[in-house]
Amino acid sequence: MPSRWTRTDAVCPTAPHPQQHPTLSVVIVSYDCLALLQKCLASIRTGARSMTYEVIVVDNASGDGTREWISRSSPETRFFANSTNLGFAKGCNLGIRESRGDYVLLLNPDTLVAGGTFLSTWEYMQSSPRLAACGCKILRPDGSMDLSCKRNFPSPWDALCRMLGLSKFFPQSTLFARYDARQLDENCRQEVPLIDGCYMMIRREAVDDIGLFDERFFMYAEEMDWCRRAHLRGWSIGYDPSGTIVHVKGEITRRSPFRMLYHFHRSMALYCRKHYRPWNPVLLAVYPAIALRLVVLVVLNLLKTNRRVSK
Repeated sequence: MPSRWTRTDAVCPTAPHPQQHPTLSVVIVSYDCLALLQKCLASIRTGARSMTYEVIVVDNASGDGTREWISRSSPETRFFANSTNLGFAKGCNLGIRESRGDYVLLLNPDTLVAGGTFLSTWEYMQSSPRLAACGCKILRPDGSMDLSCKRNFPSPWDALCRMLGLSKFFPQSTLFARYDARQLDENCRQEVPLIDGCYMMIRREAVDDIGLFDERFFMYAEEMDWCRRAHLRGWSIGYDPSGTIVHVKGEITRRSPFRMLYHFHRSMALYCRKHYRPWNPVLLAVYPAIALRLVVLVVLNLLKTNRRVSK
């Protein structure tokens, strides 16, 4: 078991007494991102409004003073400190196991929650008992929409197009960019195949039925795998654009680009191996494409690093 330090004497007006049952448990997995985490926690109150909730932070051995800051400035937060970096999926699973709410919201620390977003998502899930999980509209810091908030499951062909960059060069093509699901109305509350794990509200009964995240995914694709398993169990996945978050994408991964590149491509390969038949002819081209893309991106990042050092 990971080492842990907890404080449950909540002082937040909408947080429940430790013995009470909150409506929502917000689970955040952090790793050396204190400045982003501080802003995220500050936005949570506006996102929840009148809902009773608890906040659980699972820290993957940060060295930036996260534990000390939460002890001093956010005593209502339940804090779990891992002695090593266990990865995102394991961190989420730890938080889910410790949570007490009827719903669990998995929230990235590099997000800012708009007012009423939690409540809007919860109301949609309350009205739609088939939903195992629900996401919201995700905006980038420049105000543009992040297409990852509603996606199709990637087929072997989609994975190949993404690895080769065809979906980027032909973003409107239903042949090369089907994965982005641009045909789904971004302003319509609806059921979708797949949502982004940076904001993912999950029904407790669905967790009991589907299970936790597959911990073989250290980082990336764990929500894709979970949503696929949810559909296979007869559940649906929802998208609610009336709630929004801003996702400061890349701020955390930029600090360890080579490690993140490795885990992204490893997770893509693991997902393909887990969910697609090994004799699929297109899949035979996916693995070399994943390896080639990884090598190219590593080289490009090395060149950028060398250029910065030489200046």
